[in-house]
Amino acid sequence: MCGIVGAIGASGRVSKTQLLEMRDTISHRGPDQAGFWQSMSGNVLLGSRRLAILDLSSSGHQPMHDEASGLTIVFNGEIYNYVEIAAELASAGFRFRSRSDTEVLLKSYLHWGESCLERLNGMFAFAIWDETGQQLFAARDRFGEKPFYFYHDANRELVVFGSEIKTLIQAKLFATRANLRHVCKFLANGGIDAGSATFYEGIFSLPAAHWLKFSPRSRWLKIGRYWDLNPQQEMRLPNDLAYAERLLDLLLDSVRLRLRSDVAVGSSLSGGLDSSTIVSLVAKQKPQAGQETFSARFPDPGFDEGTHIQRMTSWAGVKNRSVYPEPNDLPQEIGKLTWHQDAPFASSSIYAQWCVMRLARDHDVTVLLDGQGADEVLAGYHAYFSAHLVSLLKRFRFLRLCRDVCHYVAAHGSGQLPLIVVGLLPPGLRLWAKNHRRPLALQIDLPRDGALVRRHPTRFLDPLHQSLYETLTETSLPQLLRYADRNSMAFSREVRLPFLDHRLVEYLFSIPAQQKIAGSSTKRVLRNATRGVIPEEIRNRKDKVGFAPPEGVWLRGPLRAWVEDVFASRQFKQRGWADTVVLERLWRRFKNGDSTLQGIIWRWLSLETWARTCMSPIQIDEESVPIGVGARPSGAATIRA
Repeated sequence: MCGIVGAIGASGRVSKTQLLEMRDTISHRGPDQAGFWQSMSGNVLLGSRRLAILDLSSSGHQPMHDEASGLTIVFNGEIYNYVEIAAELASAGFRFRSRSDTEVLLKSYLHWGESCLERLNGMFAFAIWDETGQQLFAARDRFGEKPFYFYHDANRELVVFGSEIKTLIQAKLFATRANLRHVCKFLANGGIDAGSATFYEGIFSLPAAHWLKFSPRSRWLKIGRYWDLNPQQEMRLPNDLAYAERLLDLLLDSVRLRLRSDVAVGSSLSGGLDSSTIVSLVAKQKPQAGQETFSARFPDPGFDEGTHIQRMTSWAGVKNRSVYPEPNDLPQEIGKLTWHQDAPFASSSIYAQWCVMRLARDHDVTVLLDGQGADEVLAGYHAYFSAHLVSLLKRFRFLRLCRDVCHYVAAHGSGQLPLIVVGLLPPGLRLWAKNHRRPLALQIDLPRDGALVRRHPTRFLDPLHQSLYETLTETSLPQLLRYADRNSMAFSREVRLPFLDHRLVEYLFSIPAQQKIAGSSTKRVLRNATRGVIPEEIRNRKDKVGFAPPEGVWLRGPLRAWVEDVFASRQFKQRGWADTVVLERLWRRFKNGDSTLQGIIWRWLSLETWARTCMSPIQIDEESVPIGVGARPSGAATIRA
């Protein structure tokens, strides 16, 4: 796991000093080694910060150069099946000087070229410079777990890239300007850079499952997709048990691969179905390892998962450590958190995750397995019931539809029904309803046209699979992966996600949609697969909490003065993004109990923090807590073992 930077076509444009400053801006991503490589011509500069996970020796240091081929690699991530790939390469005559997956990746590219991507099971963002062919080849993993940002100056035949946006800003090659269309999109939907656009004009993200090629000599840059889910792929098994057994086999193998590490491995545990499944499977495969789990808890019983966490740790025989995030600490820490994120974020749950990663660091656990991704492949959100009901409508299953709605209300109550009903509307009307269901307090002259509307191309005929595909590739998962990467790497931790093994995802998209949702039950095939694997009380849970703080209570209570300081500040008013009269009205309505406005209040706070913290190069002292907005002194979050 590393942070990577590079400048291609850089002779006379990016100095070694500039590149080292870029590299060391993300020292938190790799505290174990700092590397630098420059081509003989001075046209290519590569840098890396290493967090040693596999082969802790100097043999795994980066940038890694192969003298015979002229290839040099910088690599961020893990190739989980590197052992199997190395064995295949060894049979083809390759020899290795290290036990690192970096060397395996480099020689995979040397042997198979860009088709090596088809063989990789992992999370990765890497760049390989071919000195002989004078070409850069870069790629990002299938789901975008690891980031890759770049700036392309076509006039000067220059590409600069880095693991985080702050590295590109640090290069000082361009003026830092907000992408206002992206700002509007965030306020409307909470969306971030799922595609190529980012919050910054001129800075782009390489999309998940894509490669990038750049030739400074020929002056061209190309981007292409190397993997996608196949809507034509279908698998039909004889019964529910067969589907469940196949899922469990895939999940067990995914966990097995993700346990490969030369440092301590633990797990994040929220107490829900997904994280509990991972904790149990880790304990099953490494019963003597003394697995440690890390959780966020809250005094408010409506948001606390303590009962389920304790039930799961007792069942699996593992140790739990919990942190209680304090609302009074948030104004003091939000600046540093936002600096690490390089972007605003849609809810305070990101702060809870931040506290969990810090807790893992404090207990010297470097790698954490996590249940993230399960909701987007197994239909874990309430909104997916809309697609399920649309599917029944299309098949004229009206009685079944009525029965499932009744079952849903009986199991979950009627609170989510408006969201589900909106999902039943025709696409055009649904978009209008989503974008106009509540005011955003945007200034009228901001580029709202097109920014508030999401149109997704139809890839799957089944409505549920189409909805899952959209959240997997465009909406919820990309932002969750961003949050997890930045929060974990802020504390030099690595997060691994067994539910995002591409073999497992391909399987789940090939089986009938009824294996995900049936009646009022979500994740049907996983619930069947985990019978006897986790406690029944957790396997049959209908509610969903996770690391979600009581945000509304915080904003109306201990954070109220902070919110009002931000909204009343001259900085906020002079920025010209918010209609402050409308926002003040929304704030009063929220304080008086209108909880539907909680999301927009938080997004404006987060957006303003980002504007103050990230819109110009700044240095963050890793040992201190920088001031975000309206910070007040407070104590540390409470930690309990």
